Amino acid sequence: MNTLTRYVLKEMLGPTLLGFAFYTSIILMRQLFDWAGMIIRQSLAAATVVKLLGLSLPHIVVLTVPMSLLFGILIAIGRLSSDSEIIAMRALGISTRTIYRPVFLFSFVVFLLNLYLMLVVVPRGNKQLKNLFAEIATSSAEKEIKPRIFYDEYENLTIYVNDIDARTGEWRGVFVADARSAPDEPSTPADVTAAAASRERPIEGALAQYSGHRITIAERGNLSVVRPGRQIWLNLRHAQTHVWDPARPERYDVNQNASQRVLLADRFSVDAGRLAPSLRELNLRELLTQADRLRSGRDRETYNLARVEIHKKFAIPFACIAFGVIGLPLGITNRRGGKSSGFSLSIAIILVYYLMINNGEALARAGRIPPWVAMWAPNLAMLAVGTYLLGRANRDTGAQATRAGWIRRMAAAFVSGIRRRDAAPVEDEPAILRRLDVAFPNILDRYILREFLKVLALVLVSTAALIIIVDYTETARDIRQNDVPLPVVFSYYRYLIFQVINWTLPISVLVATLVTFGIFSKNNEVTAFKSGGVSLYRVSLPVVLVAAVISLLVYLNLDFVLPYANQRVDQLKRRIQGKEMSTPAEQKLWFVGKGRYLINFLSYDRARRELAHVQIFEFHPTEFRLTRRLFARTARWNGEAWVFENGWIRSFPDGGYATYTPITRPVVLAYGETPEDFATEVKSPEQMTFAELRRYIRVVRNSGYSAERLMVKLYEKTSWPAISIVMALIALPFAFRIGKRGALYGIGIALILGIVYWMVFAIFTKFGEVGNLPPILSAWSANILFAIAAVYLFLHVET
Repeated sequence: MNTLTRYVLKEMLGPTLLGFAFYTSIILMRQLFDWAGMIIRQSLAAATVVKLLGLSLPHIVVLTVPMSLLFGILIAIGRLSSDSEIIAMRALGISTRTIYRPVFLFSFVVFLLNLYLMLVVVPRGNKQLKNLFAEIATSSAEKEIKPRIFYDEYENLTIYVNDIDARTGEWRGVFVADARSAPDEPSTPADVTAAAASRERPIEGALAQYSGHRITIAERGNLSVVRPGRQIWLNLRHAQTHVWDPARPERYDVNQNASQRVLLADRFSVDAGRLAPSLRELNLRELLTQADRLRSGRDRETYNLARVEIHKKFAIPFACIAFGVIGLPLGITNRRGGKSSGFSLSIAIILVYYLMINNGEALARAGRIPPWVAMWAPNLAMLAVGTYLLGRANRDTGAQATRAGWIRRMAAAFVSGIRRRDAAPVEDEPAILRRLDVAFPNILDRYILREFLKVLALVLVSTAALIIIVDYTETARDIRQNDVPLPVVFSYYRYLIFQVINWTLPISVLVATLVTFGIFSKNNEVTAFKSGGVSLYRVSLPVVLVAAVISLLVYLNLDFVLPYANQRVDQLKRRIQGKEMSTPAEQKLWFVGKGRYLINFLSYDRARRELAHVQIFEFHPTEFRLTRRLFARTARWNGEAWVFENGWIRSFPDGGYATYTPITRPVVLAYGETPEDFATEVKSPEQMTFAELRRYIRVVRNSGYSAERLMVKLYEKTSWPAISIVMALIALPFAFRIGKRGALYGIGIALILGIVYWMVFAIFTKFGEVGNLPPILSAWSANILFAIAAVYLFLHVET
């Protein structure tokens, strides 16, 4: 290996590693944000979180390795071209093909690495990640159930615990509403009893599978996890099960059991969409076997997908070679664009490539094109374009450069002439004003703002595009399976972009500040500023002011745009996943009454002040057992009380038979709730404005619930916009210390600072959500600590 080869390899290695760290960190941070709710809610140990991230790395790395390779080639070759080193090599008689060798060698080595990851590590990692999710979902289920809070994580199943024994952790007073369906099961209580006898299984086991509406009330209960199957069982003692068929309300059955067990979930039903076995968990040999088994079957779609996965295991790693071919000529011709242009080109090429891959997979799944065409067409297209550009790069471009040179000189002369003619004469300013430099923005400010905003826009667009690429890669499978029309997909990303911008703006400000002043330092412009008598505090002013404006825009986006956009994203996401689209009119189904009763309803009509399909479960004053149950198709507020129509009332007296009273005409009953108690829509904090969330917290507290997590979310709405200012302040002292290291060193520092900030932010917000810190302090702690650190570091910079 000669000196030139080692030199080119060294130039590519640094940017490639930096690009790998940047891309992987962005995706991992997004993954961590998605899991944050689960981590906090289930109080996962740090080791479990690290294991989650570690097992997520393989399927992330196989995507970011080709990205980072392309980034490294464009940056390295672009720098050699912009510094005229390639021209110097040609002047010494060194052929351009000599430069190709280290690039292709580097691309081939990275290809082999990614091929190993794709064939061996990714299937194994996907299996282990699925198992870990199943273990988390089962072993942590009991921790999630809190007293006097409805737990509805399992589909068509709601659990309510009245109290928890502080000493033993056992539940006291358990209410279970089970509406799960089993079409092959008996349809009446009598049939259930007969089925239990014929199948030689206990009555409680049969009732657990009964397809009607089942309500179980027990004195005590707990959860148990059975391994190795990782099944979750609900164990109840002194239980009473009420079975009712909505189609025949006169049929009603009550069963009492000293003990009862109900299967809640197993490892494959906790989250069928995420934990179900998939082709991506199979290695190459298993995929070939699966494809051979499906070849003669009727399931052509699964057969096509199996063949797609086979080709994908080779096509994705081969993208490293394709990116190497197209990246080299683009880097050579990218003389004036510099590193920022190389970054833009890498994002654009990556976006086109992965769009072609995902759309090709959709066409291959439907059988419109062969799977090998779907997976290899993007690589072939990149190779064709790269080969053409390589041929052009090999030509002598001296004449072209000369022609382009005099055109550029004429254009520059024309523009400068216009500026001189339009420039108004400027009178001499008093010396004191020149010293104070009170004018804003002056020429220096405009120059700094132009460079900063250019880098900021580049980083923001590139990072947002990267997040959307990753999201589309994960969502494409649901889009194909559920035949989602293109307008729905476009609407989903049109609303998602607001959330993406909200996520990426702080890190973009951090990177833009470090890169801008890093370039200034490398070009000795910071030294020139100080030599001209301009303080670095004054030099920093334009960036700080822009960060302040960005913070204001973030606040407006956070409180006026995002709540609505997030609601639409949630609705469209459910549509893409094949679930029913939620509507703004949907309400919370379960409600804790202001007495010894629970309320269940389907929806609330604000205009008519009317509840639909309402049930009320009344309990004994001292014991947790059902004394009366009311059902009505409608409950209308008459201004003083609720009027129930079309239903029935069943009473369960002590030691006596149940009584059944149909509601044939309106019945007025007095309950403590008013229409205002049902008018609040149940939305996530991200879907509410500051005022809506504050009102919702008041309702939650009045109902006796804990609101620490919601309080933290409330104050996050005030602290999040300030992050942009904090990022600018913390970046400035590091930026002035970069010296000759340049923009890439600035990006590296930005990654470290960003990761440290998010770790501090996550830790303090978690402390607030579990009640160990006041909510306002937990939301603002990271900003306060980093602002103090920024001021301290800035005071020690030679200005």
